[in-house]
Amino acid sequence: MANEERKNWRRRLKVPKSANKGEIIIIKTMAEHVMEPGVRRDPETGVIYPKKIIDTVICRFNGMQIFKSQWYSGVSANPFMSFKMKAITSGLVEVEWVDDYGQSSYKKAVLIVYDSDGKEILPIKIDSINPSKDIM
Repeated sequence: MANEERKNWRRRLKVPKSANKGEIIIIKTMAEHVMEPGVRRDPETGVIYPKKIIDTVICRFNGMQIFKSQWYSGVSANPFMSFKMKAITSGLVEVEWVDDYGQSSYKKAVLIVYDSDGKEILPIKIDSINPSKDIM
């Protein structure tokens, strides 16, 4: 049983190690999870198995939410998801899976983006900019 619990929380995130500026990349994720809908009965006891599904998936890039997805009991076990993203700057891709009990798990990967000269494009840190100095 302990191995089953651990297996059900394993997550995978596949992000290209590098991309050119403006390139469309594909990010792939998979969550090993039983996705129990809460309608099946134990054949011996007749007791309904408790519902346990991943109900929210949040994707972030450099801490900013790219999108949020709501999942329901119709999603199969071990759900796979992929999405496209335009590579503009280097940064951290993060995917968070949240189940219907509020437990969450994360997977993170670094994406390095290069300009046409082969130099890495670093993300701009908004909080380090002094608006009064930079605007005027």
